[in-house]
Amino acid sequence: MQWRSRVLVMAVCGALTLTGTQVASAAPEPGDTPPRPETVHHTITLVTGDVVLLEQLPGGRRAATVTPGPGRESVTFLQEEVDGALSVIPSDVMTQVVDGRLDPALFNVDELIAQGYTDEQRRTLPLILTYGTELSTASAPAAATLGPTLTSIGARAVQADRTKAATFWKSVQGGGVDHIALDRRVRASLDRSVAQIGAPQAWEAGFDGTGTTVAVLDTGYDAEHPDLRGVVTQARNFSTSPDTGDRFGHGTHVAATVAGTGDGSDGARKGVAPGADVLVGKVLGDDGFGQESWVMAGMEWAAESGADVVNMSLGGSGDGTDPLSRAVDALTERTGTLFVVSAGNNGEQGLGTVGSPGNATAALTVGAVDRDDVLAPFSSKGPRTSDLAVKPDITAPGVDIVAARAAGTSMGTPVDDLYTAASGTSMAAPHVAGAAAILAQRHPDWTGPRLKDALASTSLAQADRSVYEHGGGRVDVARAVSQGVYATGTLDLGEVDEDGGPVSGEVEYTNLTDGDLTLALDLDVRSLGGADSGDGVRIEQSTVEVPAGGSATVPVIADPAALDGGVHGGRLTATAGDVVVHTALGANEAVPTHKLTIRASGRDGGHTFTPYVSVYGQDSRYDVRKYIYDGQSVTVDVPEGVNYLTAMVSTQHDETSHIFMDPELEVTGDMTYVLDIEKTVQAKVETPKPATQQGSLSYYAYRKFGQRTITSTVQKWDGTREVWVTPAKRPAEGELEFGVRWSLRAPQLSATTTTGPKVTVLPRYGTGDTPLMDGTVTHELVSAGYGTVEEFAAGDFRDAIALIDPPKPGEWHDVHEMARRAADAGAAMVIIIKESPDTRYPDELTRSDVTPADGPPVLLVTDVRLGEGQALLAALDRGPVSLKVTGTPSSPYLYDVMQVENGEIPNEVVHRVNRRTSAVVSSAYHEPGGAPKLKEQWFAWRPWQATTFGQFQRSVDSSVREEWITADDTVWQHRVRHFNSWGSNFPLQNGITHEARTYRPGERVRESWFAPVVRPAIPTGVAGLTSTRTDDTLTVRIPEFVDSGAGHYGFAESSTIGNPSADEVSARFYRDGELVTEAPDAWRQFPASPDPATYRLELSTARTTPEWEFATRTETAWTFQSRRGADGALLPLPQVDYQVDADLANQLRAGSWTTIGLTTRHQDGLNGPRTRSVSAWVSYDDGETWTKVWVLGWGSRYTATFMHPPRSRTNGFVTLRVLAQDTAGNAIDQTVVRAYGLR
Repeated sequence: MQWRSRVLVMAVCGALTLTGTQVASAAPEPGDTPPRPETVHHTITLVTGDVVLLEQLPGGRRAATVTPGPGRESVTFLQEEVDGALSVIPSDVMTQVVDGRLDPALFNVDELIAQGYTDEQRRTLPLILTYGTELSTASAPAAATLGPTLTSIGARAVQADRTKAATFWKSVQGGGVDHIALDRRVRASLDRSVAQIGAPQAWEAGFDGTGTTVAVLDTGYDAEHPDLRGVVTQARNFSTSPDTGDRFGHGTHVAATVAGTGDGSDGARKGVAPGADVLVGKVLGDDGFGQESWVMAGMEWAAESGADVVNMSLGGSGDGTDPLSRAVDALTERTGTLFVVSAGNNGEQGLGTVGSPGNATAALTVGAVDRDDVLAPFSSKGPRTSDLAVKPDITAPGVDIVAARAAGTSMGTPVDDLYTAASGTSMAAPHVAGAAAILAQRHPDWTGPRLKDALASTSLAQADRSVYEHGGGRVDVARAVSQGVYATGTLDLGEVDEDGGPVSGEVEYTNLTDGDLTLALDLDVRSLGGADSGDGVRIEQSTVEVPAGGSATVPVIADPAALDGGVHGGRLTATAGDVVVHTALGANEAVPTHKLTIRASGRDGGHTFTPYVSVYGQDSRYDVRKYIYDGQSVTVDVPEGVNYLTAMVSTQHDETSHIFMDPELEVTGDMTYVLDIEKTVQAKVETPKPATQQGSLSYYAYRKFGQRTITSTVQKWDGTREVWVTPAKRPAEGELEFGVRWSLRAPQLSATTTTGPKVTVLPRYGTGDTPLMDGTVTHELVSAGYGTVEEFAAGDFRDAIALIDPPKPGEWHDVHEMARRAADAGAAMVIIIKESPDTRYPDELTRSDVTPADGPPVLLVTDVRLGEGQALLAALDRGPVSLKVTGTPSSPYLYDVMQVENGEIPNEVVHRVNRRTSAVVSSAYHEPGGAPKLKEQWFAWRPWQATTFGQFQRSVDSSVREEWITADDTVWQHRVRHFNSWGSNFPLQNGITHEARTYRPGERVRESWFAPVVRPAIPTGVAGLTSTRTDDTLTVRIPEFVDSGAGHYGFAESSTIGNPSADEVSARFYRDGELVTEAPDAWRQFPASPDPATYRLELSTARTTPEWEFATRTETAWTFQSRRGADGALLPLPQVDYQVDADLANQLRAGSWTTIGLTTRHQDGLNGPRTRSVSAWVSYDDGETWTKVWVLGWGSRYTATFMHPPRSRTNGFVTLRVLAQDTAGNAIDQTVVRAYGLR
C-alpha cells in the first residue's frame, strides 16, 4: 500500500544565476496615488487543482501557503523561491517537471501573478498541450475550451476551467499529451535611425524591399495612417479584440518602421524598406498583451502566406525550450522564413535576460542601441540561460525612434498627430526586419538562415562590448547589400568537457564577388570578466582563401585543457581591404559531474517516504530536486566539489519529521548517500506551562555559500508533533541556519487513565460540529472494535467512552455515523484511533476554525494518534480502564516560538522558553460586538526572509492572553480580525495590525486590540504612514480604522465570501472653503495652491457587518494651514487618541460617572503647534441629540468627565464628538457613532 504524509515543503533559492523574465515594453510611468500599505492577496489555482494563496503584507514582506485540491490531500508540495520568484510544485508531478513533460511556469506563482493568471483575474488557465499523436486523433480534454491548433509544434491551445481543474488534470494524464505548457502572455516589447543603419545607401543602389513581404505580428495597425496606406496587403486578427485596428499604437509604429512610406511627413520619416509589402497579424490585444498561442497561430499564418521576414517586437519568459521558441525553430526549418525578434527590455537586470521567442536558435534576435551605437541600458543581454548560447544576434537603433502614431493612441511620446517617439528593443527589431527585406530583394533565392548570417556577419561590431550584449554588432544594411562577402553569423561551440577533449566547429565564408579573396583572420575571445581566453578558444590559421563565387571554412577549436572555467565569448574577424566580416563565438567549460545515489533508511528498517531531496552546487543549472518512494533510491548527476544537500524524510504511522542538512557535501567521484533517520536528533521546546503544538508547524533549513542563497521550508499540519534534524558542523564557508516555528498552547483536550496502567493521551476534536469541552469528566473506556453496528450492540457503552480501532486497509470511518451509533448505544464520548497523523475524513474540519453548530451535537467525537490508541488498547487488554478527560477550549497562554540554531546544529537542539529568550506580550482582545471570537495571527520572518510560509490563524475568545514571543532578530507582526473567519491555513486577511518589529529578551508589552475608540487616524510608530507636502501636491495617508493603542491600524474592507458587507468610505477636499474634489478615501494625492491656503479634509466611514457593533459610523474633518516649503514636509493634521476604561466587551457601567482620556498630538516627526482648546460632546441616540461635557487639561493631555444615564434611557451605546484646535488654527472635529457600549 502506497502511503504519503500530508505535508507542505518549500525550498527557497536565491542566486546570481542567469535568469530573467522579459517583457518588451518601455518603462512604466509612476502613478498619481501611492499604494495603500494593506494586505493584497492572490489566489492561484494550479493546473493540478491545488490552490496557493500569496499575501503581500504591509512593508513588502510576503506570506504564502497552499491547500491540496480535491482528492489530493496526501500530496506534498515543494516551494522554491529562485531570484525572488516563488514556485509551488506538487510532489506527484515532480518527475514530470524534471523530465520536461510539464512546464515549470505552471507552478511559478510569481509568474502566474505577473501574467495576470490569478483566480481573481480570470476563471480559466491558458495552456498549450503538445501531443504525441496526430492532432486530428487527439481527444479533447475535459473541463476545457479548445483554442487554435498549432501544427508547427504539434500542439493545441486550451483554456482549462479552474473551478474544475482537478477534472481537467485527470483527463490529460495518459491521454496522449506529451507536454503541458503555460500559454504565457506576451507583450509589445524613425527618421535619423534609418540613415544610421545605412538604408539610404541601399535605396540609392536600387534596393528598398520591393518584391518582398514582411509580416508584422503585433497590436494591429491604423489602416488610415498615411504612411501605411497601400502598404498592408493583408491583415488578420488572432487576438480576442474585435478587429485588426490598432488601439494601443505599438503595431502601427513597428509596421511603419519596417516599411512606412513617410507620406505623413513628406517622405522624411520613411521606413527602412518602403518598397516592401506588409502582412499584419494582430496577435496582441488592445491592451498590448497576447498569449503565446495567438502569436504561434499568427506565425504559422504569416509563413504560410509567403512572408519572407516576420517581425515580432514582443516577448515573454522562456529559455529557448519553450513552445514559442520551438515554433520559431520549426517554422524556420520548414518554410525558410526569417523571424526577427526583439531581445527584450530587461537588460538592467543583468545577464541572461533575453526572453522568448528571442531565445529561439533560429531567431534573429535584436538588441537596442542609441543614435551613437551605444548599447541601451534596457536592452536585454545573453547568454541564453538553458545552455549559455550567444544571444542576442544583432543590435539596431531603439532609442527615441520616431514613427507612425495610430489615431487615438498615446504610446511613447507623441510628436504630433501622426508621429510618436518610443524606445525599446521593439523599435530596434523592425529596423532589422526592414534590412532583411532589402537583403531578400538583393538575393531573392536566400532563405532565412542565410539572411540571418549575412546581416549578423556584416554588422558594425562594437569592440568594447561582449557578444552577449551586442551579438555581431549594429546592423549595417548598406554593407550587407553591397559587400558580397559573408560569414557564419554565430558559432556556438557549446559546453566543452575536459573528459571529452577539444571541440571544434566551422565558420563558413562565402564570396559572391568575381575575384578570389584572401581574408586575414583575427580572433578575440574573452571570459565574461574580460580575461583573454588564450588557447582555450583558437584557430590554427591566420588567413583563409575564398574563391570567387565559392566558399571556404575555418575550424574554431575550444580546448577544455586550456580554457578557464565559465562562459567565454568573442568574435572571429576576417578582413581584406574594405571587406570586413565577423562571426560571434561562444563557448563554456562544462562542470565535472559525478553520480550521486540517494536513498532513505528508517528506524529498524521501517518504511520511509522522502517528499523532497535537493542538492545545490555553485552552478544553478545543476540543481537537483527529487522525490523518493519507500524502498527506492534515485541517482542524479551533481557537480564535482562542495555541494549542499537538504531533504525531508517521514515515516509511516509516525508523527515525526526528519530534516537532513549536509552543508558541505564533498563530491569527488560517484558515491551513495543514505538519509539515515537514526542520525537525527529531536528539536525540543521546554515551556513554563504544559503546552502542545496546535495548528500548522513549519521548519526550515537555510544555507548561503558562494553566490547561492537557499532556503528549504516545510510546513506540516497539526498531525506532526516532533521534528528531528541532523547535527551539522559550522561550514568553512558561508552561513547555515536551522529553525522551527512552533505555536504551543494549553492542550485543548487531555486524557489520563485513573484505573489500570498509567496512560496519558492528547485527543483532538474529530469533526467540525463536535462541541468544545470545558472542564473535566471521567468515564469508563470500552473498546468498540471497528465501530460496526454489531460491535456496538454486543457491548455495554452506557455512559462510557467508545474506543474505535483504525479503519481496515482501503476503508475509512464515517465519523458522524460512528457518533450516531455510539449515541444510540448510550455512550458519552467517542475516541477514534487514527491510522496516521494526517488521516482526514470527508466531513472533518480543522478544530480551531470551528465555532459550535447552532443545533445540539450528537456527542463528543475525538481522535488520537496511532501510538496513543495502541497504548489505550494495551491497557484495556489488562482489565477495566477509566479515563479522565479535561477540556480547555481557550488557552490563557501562547508560546509562539522561533527556534533557531545558527552556524551549526548541535547534538542537542533545545529551546527553553523563559525571560532570557522571550518577550511577554499581554494581549487583550476586545469584542468588536456581535461575535464572541476573533481571529488572530502572528507572522514571523527571519532577517533573510522575504516570503514566510505556513503561518497559522487562531481563533481567540474575548479575553486577555499571555503570549511568549521569541526575542532575537526574528521580525514579528501581529494581525487581528474582528470576526472568526474560516480557513486557518491561509494568511489572515484584512483586520488591524502593527508595525513589524523585533522584541528584546525580558521585554513586557501590553497590547489592546479593538479597544475603544476605533476611528480614522494617522497611527503612531508606523513608518511610511505620514501625510506630507511636496511642491504643490499634498500626499495624504490616513487609515480608516485605528484603535485606542494608536499603533494598530487597518483599512476599509471590500466585500468577500466570508464578509459580504463592504465598508463605506468617502472623502471631500476643500481649499479656502471651496470644494476641490471628492474621493473614495483619504489615501491619495490632492492638489495644493502655490499660495498659503486653508484646507479642510473630510472623511466619512461606515461599517455595518453583524460582527461590528462599535464605531459603526465616523465623521472626521481636519482643518489645516499649508504653504510651500521643503519637499516632504509633514502636514499639520491634529490627532486625538482616546483612553476609555472599558471592559473586554467594550462597555462601561451605565448610571455612573466616567472619565475618558483625550490625548492630542501631531504626526510622528512633527513638532507642531501646541493645543489651544479641546471640547467634547456625548450622545446616547447615535447623534440625534448632544450633551456637552466638562473637559479639563493642558498641553496634550485632557480628560472629559460626565455621568452616564441609566441604560434604559439610552440605546445602549455612547456616541462621542471631540473638537481639538491648536494655536495655528489647525483643528480636528471627530464624531464616532457608538464609540463604546453601556452595561
